[in-house]
Amino acid sequence: MSQVHYQSLGPLMPGEGSRPFLALALEEGVAPRPVVLVWAPTEVVQDAMQRARLERETERAVVFEHPNILRVHGLTTLDGRLARVTEYADGEPLRQVLDAAATQRLPPAFAALVAADVAMGVHYAHVAGNDDGTPLIHGDLRPETVMVSFHGVCKVSGYGALGVAPRERNGRRVRNRRLYIAPEQLMGGREASSVLTDVFLLGLLLYECLSGRKPFQDSIEPDKAILNRPLPPLPPEIPLPYNEVVRRATAKRSGDRYPSALAFREALVAVSGELPSSTAFAELISKLIPPDNELRAARKRTIDKGLEALARGEIAPVAAPALSPAPITGSAPVVAPARLTGSMPAVAPITGSAPVVAPARFSGPVPVVAPEPVSARTQIPITGSAPIIAPEPVSARTQIPITGTAAIVAPAASAPSEPAPSAAPSAGAEVPAVAAPPPAMPEDRPVRGARRSSAPMAVAVGAVLLLSAVGAVWSVRKPPPGAEDMGMDAGEELRFDTPVLLEAAPQSPPDAGVRVAAAPAAPTVPPTPVEIIVNPDVTVSVNGKAMGRSPLTVPLAPGRHMLSFLDEARGLNTARMIDVRSTPDTVTFRIRLGMGSILVHAPSGSKVMLDGQSLGTAPVSEKTLFEGEHHLRVTQNEDVWEKSFVLPGDQRMVFNVDFQAEE
Repeated sequence: MSQVHYQSLGPLMPGEGSRPFLALALEEGVAPRPVVLVWAPTEVVQDAMQRARLERETERAVVFEHPNILRVHGLTTLDGRLARVTEYADGEPLRQVLDAAATQRLPPAFAALVAADVAMGVHYAHVAGNDDGTPLIHGDLRPETVMVSFHGVCKVSGYGALGVAPRERNGRRVRNRRLYIAPEQLMGGREASSVLTDVFLLGLLLYECLSGRKPFQDSIEPDKAILNRPLPPLPPEIPLPYNEVVRRATAKRSGDRYPSALAFREALVAVSGELPSSTAFAELISKLIPPDNELRAARKRTIDKGLEALARGEIAPVAAPALSPAPITGSAPVVAPARLTGSMPAVAPITGSAPVVAPARFSGPVPVVAPEPVSARTQIPITGSAPIIAPEPVSARTQIPITGTAAIVAPAASAPSEPAPSAAPSAGAEVPAVAAPPPAMPEDRPVRGARRSSAPMAVAVGAVLLLSAVGAVWSVRKPPPGAEDMGMDAGEELRFDTPVLLEAAPQSPPDAGVRVAAAPAAPTVPPTPVEIIVNPDVTVSVNGKAMGRSPLTVPLAPGRHMLSFLDEARGLNTARMIDVRSTPDTVTFRIRLGMGSILVHAPSGSKVMLDGQSLGTAPVSEKTLFEGEHHLRVTQNEDVWEKSFVLPGDQRMVFNVDFQAEE
């Protein structure tokens, strides 16, 4: 089998920040085909354990061949980056399909087809399993991980990279962030996932396709709702048997769910009857996302341009290189390894004209230290004409041989003391590293002459220092101008026992003669245009002030605001809290008010009224109503039973009317 090469074409989605790329798979004897490159995150590539896990899971996913699973071709390195190569499905994520629908939901038959296709792919992965025989759990089923091809086939994506999928920061999950999550995942994390977890997520997927609402999206605390509350009822126009399928699949206790994804699919097919064909689904998708759709057309143009460039020979298949560090080029210095000579480290010789700064020396009096014998020291051969000032003696280091015109410059130190006679080198001898070399002298001049010639210099330096010290002392002791007024020239001592009246002098401004500008006033933050869209339309009040009927746009100051919604005809009275950020652009809040249900058990023949409207004579059927505040009143003859309550949007409440207890 010939090797496959890949030619990157550009981002899968136009614009910045697109992680997947379109590419062409080039193989000898096979027509070029489009594929998708999903770049591995940097933290995964740099972590040996995560990279090994990615490679292991990808190798396992490569063998999965199922029409309802997005095919994984393997890993490749392109342009120095690691990428997963997957099938190009020529479609859109299910999320895009739902958003394109007018009601953000699908007809029941097509919703059942989507959930059935996904269930088949998930069941295949469960049966194929991992290398150790355990089922391969997806654990992240949601509309974003389901691809819907324009041929009407749904494909589950994500296999091969589930173990290295992005996690929460610092390993801690952000509360109320995910709506597609099972109770066991909420309590035990990704490792708690099982086959029944995927069944739960399949139920949530079916629920959104049928209702057009994300699960628990209207709950103030979605995490608590996932653990304790059932999903809100499906819209009334959805056949009731679908409610039972959703209810069982999303049971809080995993043992109450369908035992497998295949069992879920069979129950769904039994409720919906014969599923629509993929051709019919493709026709529906082309109406929602036509071929001239901007994103769809952009991808087609990208692929066509790549094929044309390949046909013209403008691009050639390039073998995917292995990851290797790039060679270092340019003027970056290369440090030579240290060579050991004896027991002391040797420093690599420095060549060229760059000055080398010797280690800093402490200022202050320097003690005169007799040098070690020359035979026991490493000498500095001087081969250039530049003057050399060596650092102070260090008995445990090897000096640097100078082979060019470089000058070793030591920082300025305190006044040098006259060297001891024993420390003066003789003419013609090698200069030890501990002392600076004397000025050039004739070879026949005696050494004592050199020693005697340095004495006047030392005396001159000492005289200069003495004069400097005297001047400094004189400047300190000299009386300041105007001292005569203080009586210091009379030779009398200052007396401090005389009463003195002290007056506080006015404090001078920070910059004398410059008027200090007043602090600028705090900038006023302009209000943010806020568009409020509520489903259903209601009367909106902001912080207790009526604003009008939704949809509407109002300017609000950045911060937190309370929105109140009222519709007396529907018996709707509820509220939401929103946070408005500071921006000149319009911020849109789309709010869907949830619906719950109540069931009233009252004595036979009693009259039941809800929010002032009659529900009939008991027994009455279960009533579906919007979330919020409600009032229930039951009467029988002279007996009256009343109850005010708040109905959450995703809860079912049961009331047992007992006139005896009310008395």
